[in-house]
Amino acid sequence: MPSPFHKVLCPVYFDETSPAALEYARHFAKENDGIVYLLHVVPTDEIHLLRKVYRPEQGGGADTLWAEKVSREKMQALAQSHLTGVRYEIITRLNSDPSAGVIEAENDLAPDLVVMGTHGRTGIAHLILGSVAEKVAREARCPVFTTHRGDTLGATKPFQNILVPVDIAEHSADVLRQTRQLAEYSQGTIYPLHIVPTDETDLILNDVYQAREGGHANPEVAERVASQTLSQLAKEHLSGVRYETLLRVSGDPAKTILEVERTVRADLLIMATHGFHGVFHLLLGSLTEKMMRESNCPVLALRQSAQVPHPPQKK
Repeated sequence: MPSPFHKVLCPVYFDETSPAALEYARHFAKENDGIVYLLHVVPTDEIHLLRKVYRPEQGGGADTLWAEKVSREKMQALAQSHLTGVRYEIITRLNSDPSAGVIEAENDLAPDLVVMGTHGRTGIAHLILGSVAEKVAREARCPVFTTHRGDTLGATKPFQNILVPVDIAEHSADVLRQTRQLAEYSQGTIYPLHIVPTDETDLILNDVYQAREGGHANPEVAERVASQTLSQLAKEHLSGVRYETLLRVSGDPAKTILEVERTVRADLLIMATHGFHGVFHLLLGSLTEKMMRESNCPVLALRQSAQVPHPPQKK
């Protein structure tokens, strides 16, 4: 079965993350005779235009037209090195905000997938610099694939072990169905993971666990109900592919996901995202974005309302 991703948008920033992102973009496009849109967002402010990557000393200083010319030359060189055997198109956008430039291109091109490299910064560095990839994952209408690994794909078939955390609520069915499509084409194994919270308030307020007994919660009931519900979801939506359901009890879902990722040797982590931003994002944070920074494997962020496109039928 071919990959469901036919049109792939791949923003690059001419840093150490670009080669890995290009390798994955090439993989997705090659699987379905697709196309890669190679994008660079050229800055419009003087400080960033004076970066060495744009060779300002040769172009007379901070000049957007010169920076755009240099960017196209660099993208052509990257394409010749990393996109052999697939169709590609080189695109530039002018914007002082790189994430806004990527979203603008995504709106115009309507790709099936955005593939981005990320530095995986945490702590103070992340607070100061932020993450373009995380902003794009929140706002893009299509799935967003991120990687900060430096290795290349080679000839091996990726995505043999796919970890997908689910919350066993009704809307998780969409995420599982989309994960199934990817496992079909990669012939991999899916590991649906649910993490039962340890906080009694969470168990009482979340009706899905059916754990309320009087004014308290029964953790044993919650765990049993979660296991049954997860198994039923997997049976309904993962038929025809290999899968193994995993249940954990934890008060720290991020730490638990990373531990399970190592245990099953996941080479793809699929996370659902609600696309919160602004005040809601500041209040709630984002588990998906934390995984994008800290996971050792690539992360595919799927918007709850997004649908992985069905692969076109070859004539």
